[in-house]
Amino acid sequence: MYSAFLLILVLAPVFRTSVCCAVERVSVGGNVTYYGTAVTAMVLANGKYMFTSGGEGRFDLADVPLNSNGRITLYAFCSGLSPYKTILDQGVTNLEIQLTSDNEASQPVVTIDTFVESESRAGWFDISGTISNQKGIPLCAMVLANGQYMFTCSNPTGEYSLTVPADSKGQVTIYGFCSGFLPFKEVIDAYAGTDGYGDPPPDDDYTETVNGVTIDMVFIEGGTFTLGCEGDSCPADTNPVQGVTVSSYHIAKKQVTAAMWEAVMGESMGGMVSITWYDAMRFACELSHRTGRAYRMMTEAEFEYAAKNYLSSLEDIGGDSMFGEEWAYNSWDLSHMGGTDPVGPNSGKHTQKTRRDIAGSIDNITGRLIRSIDGIGPQLRLVVSNEMEFPPDYVPPCELLPPVTPMEPENSYRDPRWITGSDAHWKEGAIKIGNFDLRAWEDGTAVLNGNSGQWFTSNNIAFVFVPSSGSIKKFAYIWLDETQGTLISDAGFNGGYTGRIEKVSASGNKPTISGLKSGAELAAEAGDDYKMVDMENIPESAKEQDQRLIDGPGQCWFQDNSSVGGLHHYRKDVDADEFRFTVNQGQMTMLANGNWFTVNNTFLRITHPSGYTTDYLYTLSPGGIFFHNSYQAYERADFRLFQKKSNSEGFPASCGSHCNQEIPKGENASIYSIIGHGESTYVPAPCPTDGCD
Repeated sequence: MYSAFLLILVLAPVFRTSVCCAVERVSVGGNVTYYGTAVTAMVLANGKYMFTSGGEGRFDLADVPLNSNGRITLYAFCSGLSPYKTILDQGVTNLEIQLTSDNEASQPVVTIDTFVESESRAGWFDISGTISNQKGIPLCAMVLANGQYMFTCSNPTGEYSLTVPADSKGQVTIYGFCSGFLPFKEVIDAYAGTDGYGDPPPDDDYTETVNGVTIDMVFIEGGTFTLGCEGDSCPADTNPVQGVTVSSYHIAKKQVTAAMWEAVMGESMGGMVSITWYDAMRFACELSHRTGRAYRMMTEAEFEYAAKNYLSSLEDIGGDSMFGEEWAYNSWDLSHMGGTDPVGPNSGKHTQKTRRDIAGSIDNITGRLIRSIDGIGPQLRLVVSNEMEFPPDYVPPCELLPPVTPMEPENSYRDPRWITGSDAHWKEGAIKIGNFDLRAWEDGTAVLNGNSGQWFTSNNIAFVFVPSSGSIKKFAYIWLDETQGTLISDAGFNGGYTGRIEKVSASGNKPTISGLKSGAELAAEAGDDYKMVDMENIPESAKEQDQRLIDGPGQCWFQDNSSVGGLHHYRKDVDADEFRFTVNQGQMTMLANGNWFTVNNTFLRITHPSGYTTDYLYTLSPGGIFFHNSYQAYERADFRLFQKKSNSEGFPASCGSHCNQEIPKGENASIYSIIGHGESTYVPAPCPTDGCD
C-alpha cells in the first residue's frame, strides 16, 4: 500500500522545563505553551518521548538517560509551529524559551513515500519509505508510527523501515518531524478492505474458513419476542420485557474453539478458550480484518432469541460446566432493555459485563450473571448482522481496547493526575453509588459537589477534600487510565461516593480560597492516617492491623448478591493471624488468604505462605460497611461491599453449606495464583529524591 505525504515544520512555543533526579537517568517535565496558551506537542528527550496532555500542555518524562556528556537534547514538535531544540544540563530547572512563528509560506516541502509491505505477525506490519525534499534530496528526520520510531539521519538515502502494530481500526498513524519543516501526519490503512466491510452474509447458513479451520454460522431470521424469564419464580434480573425486536443475523453454531483462536490469532490457547471480554473483542476484530465481515460479540437479546427459537441448530448451550458460560456485549444492569436491537446502557464502556448460559440459574437460556470485564471464564460466540454492520449504539470491536494504566508519578501530597483546571471535571461514571463532581487545580483549590475547599492526596492512593467549612472527605482511588478510575468513600452511603469516575471536558470557574496551604500542610493537619510512606519498601513501622477489620468469633464479613439475582456470594473471615476471602456458589473458591497488614487505614495486603499476594484499598463507613477496591488483574478497580453477619443468621441457598461456616485456616493459595490475570497490579509511588518523610 502506498501513501505520499508532505512534511513541513514550524514551531514557536514557550517551553518550561525542569530536570531532576539521579546522575545516570533523570526526569524531565514541564509545560509547552504558545504565547501563554497550552499546546499539544510531542516532546522528545534522549530517545524518550510523549505527547503533552490536552488543555494543560503538560509533559513528564521519567528515566531519561543522560548522554556521554551528561546532557539531554530535548526537542518539541507542534503542528504549525517551529520545531524547538535545546540542550539541558543536569540541574537546570524552569527554563523558559520564547520563539516566534515563521512564515509558513517560506518553508520547504518534504515528501515522504510510505509502503505497507506485509503483515509480519498477527496485527503487526512491516512499513518502509523514503524522506526527501521537493527536489528529491534525502532529509534527516524522525519517523514515528504507532509508537515505533527511528531517525533517518544515518541513512544517506533517507530510507526508513519499521515493524509497527495496527491500531484498533486496522490503521497506522505516521508522523514525520524534521527541523525547519511543518510536522507531518498521515493515517494509512494496514489491511485491505478497511474502508468498509464486504457484502452482507447470505440469508442462509454458511461456513467461514480461516487458515484451514472452519467456523459454522447459523442464519437467524429476525423477529419480535419476549426477552427474559416467563415462568414462575424468576430472578428479579430476568423479569420479562415484551416486544423486543432483533434484526436478522448469523450466530456461530458453537463457541470459539482453541483451533479457531490459533487459526485467526496465530497464538496457542491450549484447551478451553476462556478469555476476558477484551480478548473476545480482539478476536472478533482480527477475524473481521481477515474475512471482510463485521464479526462481533453477541448481545443478550441475540443470544436469547436464538436459544429460544433455534436451539437445535446450536451447540455448547446448557450443561453444568462454568466453561459453558458466554460473554454478552451488554454491560451489567439489573433489568433488560427493550426496543429494537437493544445493546443496553454504557455497553461500550469499561464496566462490569453480563454472562449468559448460566448453569444453576432458573434455566440456561434466560439466566444471567455479572462478570468483571477483566475476568476470565466465559467464552465467545460470534455474531454478524445481515441488515447492518453493527446494531445502533454498538461500538465496533476494533475500537474497544482495555484502558492503559497511567505512569505512577512520584509520591507526593498532590497526585497530578487529579488536576482538571477550569476546562474539565471528574464526574460520576457508569457504575456508582452517590454523587461526585470534582474540579481540582494545581495550587490546591478544589470544588466538590458545589462546595469550595482544598485538596491533597496520600501515597497516590487516597484523595482528600478539605472543605472551607465542615469535615474532610477521603476517597481511596485506583486509576484505570488517565480519564477514568474507581473510588470508595469512608462516608459510605451518607454523603459519600463509591463507583467509577470519568474525566470530561467542561468549563468552570475557579473560586478564590483564602489561606491556601500545601498538600503536606493539609495532610499533617489531617493526622497520621495521611502520612507519606515508602510504599515500594514498606517499613515495618508503617505496617499495622486495622482492628476494625477483625470480625470476632462466630461472625464474618458477607456480600449477599441475592437481591440482584446473583448466585455467587462473598465471605471474609478476618483474624489477627490470618485473613481469608472466598467466593461461594455451591462450592467455596479461595480468593485471598494469609498474613495481612494495613497501611494508614487505607491499604490492605494479604500474603499467602507461598508468596502469592493480593492488594486492596479499603474503607469502613460509620454504618459498618466494609468497602474494598481491588488491584487484582482479574477485577482491577472493581469494588465490593460487605456487612458483618453472624454465622447463625440465614444465608442464600446458592451458597450450599459454605457461607454459614468459618473459612478454614491454612488452606492452599487461591487458584488465581497459578492462572492468568491473578496477579496484583498495584504499582507503588516512588519516593521523592529526598526520600519519603
